[in-house]
Amino acid sequence: MDAPPKTPELTAETIGNTTSSNGAKKRRKKSKNSNGASYGASQTLEVAPPSPSVSSNGVNGVMHDGSTSPKSSSSKHLIKNVVCLFVGIIIGYFGHKLYPTESLDEAKKGIFKTVISKHRRKHKEIAAGNASSDAPISAASEEIDRSHPIRHILEGASVFYHVKKQKQAVKATIKHAHKDVSEIEVDWKKWKFGMTDDYQLTSEQSNLVKELEQRVVSKAARIRVCPDGGDECAEGEKQISSLSGGTNMPGRSFIERVDSVPWGGNDSDFTKWWPRKDAKDPNKMLPGARLLAGYLKIMKFNMFPKFPHKLCEHGCDSEVSVLHTLEWREKYRPWCVTPKTIQYNKSGFIYRRGNSRPGPRKRLDAEKAKDSESLSTSGHALLFYRPGVTTVEDPSLYGRVMLNAIESAITDSLVRNKGEIGRFNIIFDCKGFGSKNAPSLANVKLLFRYLQDHFPDRLGVLVVANLGGMAQMLMKMVLPFVTEDVRAKIHIIPNDEEGRREVLLQFIDEDKIPTWLGGKDDYEFDANEYYKNEKCVLKEDEISNFLIDMPYHG
Repeated sequence: MDAPPKTPELTAETIGNTTSSNGAKKRRKKSKNSNGASYGASQTLEVAPPSPSVSSNGVNGVMHDGSTSPKSSSSKHLIKNVVCLFVGIIIGYFGHKLYPTESLDEAKKGIFKTVISKHRRKHKEIAAGNASSDAPISAASEEIDRSHPIRHILEGASVFYHVKKQKQAVKATIKHAHKDVSEIEVDWKKWKFGMTDDYQLTSEQSNLVKELEQRVVSKAARIRVCPDGGDECAEGEKQISSLSGGTNMPGRSFIERVDSVPWGGNDSDFTKWWPRKDAKDPNKMLPGARLLAGYLKIMKFNMFPKFPHKLCEHGCDSEVSVLHTLEWREKYRPWCVTPKTIQYNKSGFIYRRGNSRPGPRKRLDAEKAKDSESLSTSGHALLFYRPGVTTVEDPSLYGRVMLNAIESAITDSLVRNKGEIGRFNIIFDCKGFGSKNAPSLANVKLLFRYLQDHFPDRLGVLVVANLGGMAQMLMKMVLPFVTEDVRAKIHIIPNDEEGRREVLLQFIDEDKIPTWLGGKDDYEFDANEYYKNEKCVLKEDEISNFLIDMPYHG
């Protein structure tokens, strides 16, 4: 039997005499096997002197003596390379932060220079004892890139990553540079409800307002009834029948009734709840006529609407809605507070402060009259609502605080604008809002019933800031119970500081935006100071029977 063929010995000479393609392949394999051992168990490697024309490793005469390099030095060498690589990446990562003012081009050059110099330092050390040390180092760097493609890819990715981070830092700097207020363009279409009166009526609509007035007065007279249901009784014995199934009220005249419920409990020409004829011009109505226009707008000028929605599910005469609100104002008195109400709002979860910018018509009138003061004082009142700073421990007190703030805002708007505007804007800040701060679904529905039934067309816009997960759930709960007209007034603004600032500045002056929303107003709420001028402070038992008197809102 013939003996097996003898395995040829591999030497540097035999490697150098192979074809160029095979030689390159073997050199790459040899580079990976740093101790120079052959890949076969029976193969041995004897390192011969390098050929004058071909180096042992193909890299400018640099030799790797595999026969004398132990395996432990190979592992240390590999670990050293990996550590150097990651140290280089970390240094490069923090490099763009250490020199934030340098340009992108300079940053690129610096990063590339660092990567290349690391290659050159490595090969200077390798070539230090080599006879051809004057040879160009670039060839060694190129060979290292071929021998270690993963390192080459990682270093290239590192360069790309750092340049990208530098670009992002520059963009962030530009983005966070505050725009001047004069540079911010107002979207009038978006904020038309937030900055205009929007009470311009056609002649037909004006006629419907007059018709509704007459129908209300006539209906008010018909619901004054005798206590036993009879047709005849003394005038002083008559009672006012409840339209919502509540208790009857003393039979005062209609004028006495409407005079007892002015906006904010403040009896003046600008805060009349019911329209009055101007003594100088009998054909002109005082600002209270806007009350009827507001009701007709929400009823879409229908004289037999399904409004209020719960009370008139199958339709009612239009005058019922107005008299229903009159009864509520007499029994609930939203302009009044109690000591517990004041204490409940000690955190200032809702308060009125300042006003929005006036709309185009108001601005034009002020510019013509050269009235700079009205430019800063006109506009809708502002309410700041921060449910995240309180909990709903008592829903009835929570509701009264809310409704009292809305009543106060409408009153403030009417007084500042001499009865021409009676609207408010709400800034709804969701910061810190969680499940413990959220009212129940029943209480949300009740609150919106109050707003839609008794404050029609008084909301300018509802601006939602810092919208989070829990607030999104609340919005989903609320939106099904509001009309399309109200939904059109809800705006969600960006959560980032600059984006939020730009939106708010479109309809609020910067000195009236709180600092916690990026403005300049550093006001801190104090309940005792805020409520110190309240004209109506009731005892707790004076409001406790409201739901008995008007169970409709139960």
